[in-house]
Amino acid sequence: MPVFGLGWLLLAWIAFAVGLSVWQLRRPSGSREVTSYLPVFVVVAAVITFLLPTLVEIEPSGKMLGLPIRGYGVMLMLATISGVALAAYRAWQVGLDPEVIYSLAVVMFLAGIIGARLFYVIEYWQQEFSPAHTGNPWATFWAILNMPKGGLVVYGSVLFGVPAGFLFCRRRGLPVLAIGDIIAPSMVWGQALGRVGCFLNGCCFGGVCLTHDYALSFPAESPPYVYQENYGWRSGIWLGAEGHQVVADYVAPQGPAKDAGMKAGDAIVSINGAKVDSLSEARRRLAASGEVMEVETADGRVLRWHSAGGPPRSVPIHPTQLYAAIDAGLLAMVLWFFFPYRRHDGEVFALLITLHPLSRIWLEMIRVDEPKYPLTISQWISIGILVCGVLLWIFVERQPRRKLVTD
Repeated sequence: MPVFGLGWLLLAWIAFAVGLSVWQLRRPSGSREVTSYLPVFVVVAAVITFLLPTLVEIEPSGKMLGLPIRGYGVMLMLATISGVALAAYRAWQVGLDPEVIYSLAVVMFLAGIIGARLFYVIEYWQQEFSPAHTGNPWATFWAILNMPKGGLVVYGSVLFGVPAGFLFCRRRGLPVLAIGDIIAPSMVWGQALGRVGCFLNGCCFGGVCLTHDYALSFPAESPPYVYQENYGWRSGIWLGAEGHQVVADYVAPQGPAKDAGMKAGDAIVSINGAKVDSLSEARRRLAASGEVMEVETADGRVLRWHSAGGPPRSVPIHPTQLYAAIDAGLLAMVLWFFFPYRRHDGEVFALLITLHPLSRIWLEMIRVDEPKYPLTISQWISIGILVCGVLLWIFVERQPRRKLVTD
């Protein structure tokens, strides 16, 4: 009997769902809790039955390797578990039943995952999901569902998860602003761990950084490497500009380009016999070149080499994923310790949506994985959230002094 699909894992999940439901039904509000869990039971069962079998890796010889455990998915799981636990602990501290947080987490998690994935699919449709890229509509469908490989946009989860949480609180008669204060640190703590997952996956990367020791390179086939290939990195040289000259900003430390005599700082006047007058033209010609490279430098040297295979690692870049993880972790600490000093319900959440957009706008200036028009989509959304934060502060400060429970 298989593990995935109609197999052991599905049976185990059904047994767990039935056991949890029976245990909850023994409580006074058990039927309502079980009803809130039903969407999770169904979604997880569908994932086990239809999605996981498609993710099992098989060698060309036909040998089944099993289900890959990916860093992105692991960090997403840890972010969810620890974030919910943190909010439940805060709820217990203020005298609120943690079961409310568990039910709220289910609703916000499902809505947030859907929103985060939908946002990513829309943003990167042409590059990753269109039938022209995947080969057929069926492959597109499975590519959309294959989230363990990465592909979630934080703001997508916010735009779907927060309204879902708001509706949940209204239906339960819970104070929305007070609940927002409880979950605010968890939201940004989950993002901190999620950004570590982005780092392990290689997505959400920054621009080239050649001046700092903490810059990092990524292996071949990673998102930063693939991005740099579009600018000619497979040749082993990374081009930049000094004034009106095209120069080699960086040369692969070990490779045919360096062996041929290319050095960082060399000015380039032609590539494969064609004169280059601008950086964009030089990068385009470099990316379109085959395995045989011929570069003429401004000092009259003509260097030739074969670039088959390309360098083993990318040009060093800003590890913006780690910047974002540190930023979110620090913000989570600020929100956690600010909670006891709040004067009105909603101040902690208002602080979250005031500070986070500011740092996100700055981080987006360093990232290069999103197009700018002239700002990225995330920057535009950050500005909108910042405006909402200012309005929320005005609204909250006009409310009577009130807490979820008496301190």
